[in-house]
Amino acid sequence: MITSTSTGENYVIELSDGTHLSYADVPAESGGRDKFQRPGDILTSSFAACMNMTIQRILQERGLNYDKVVIEADFDWSKTERNQLDFYYIVDVKGDLTEQEKEEVKAEARNCTACRYLQAKKTLTEISRWQDAGE
Repeated sequence: MITSTSTGENYVIELSDGTHLSYADVPAESGGRDKFQRPGDILTSSFAACMNMTIQRILQERGLNYDKVVIEADFDWSKTERNQLDFYYIVDVKGDLTEQEKEEVKAEARNCTACRYLQAKKTLTEISRWQDAGE
């Protein structure tokens, strides 16, 4: 479980999974300190990291040599009022691979864990830690 805790700095949030710490913020024009990624950037970072790790795993499993995998990702807020969020990304696999090998790896990576999370139907359910045990 991720715990999000205010820090005392306006809109700066500490994020913890119990082992690792990171922080979130909003831009100065929104009242934040602009020191850390915004929540939407963290979501996009999760997607880009998962896609990158998945591509590396596929390349290693296939015994394909590569120098570096670079993913650039962003999303378009403009359709969120219609319950649509479009992610855009560029995959750059650097190394001695054919274009066909790169395309096959990229196609397989579109099924990475984060891709499945983002494409799945979602629900948001608040749970209460403070409910009476007898309820």
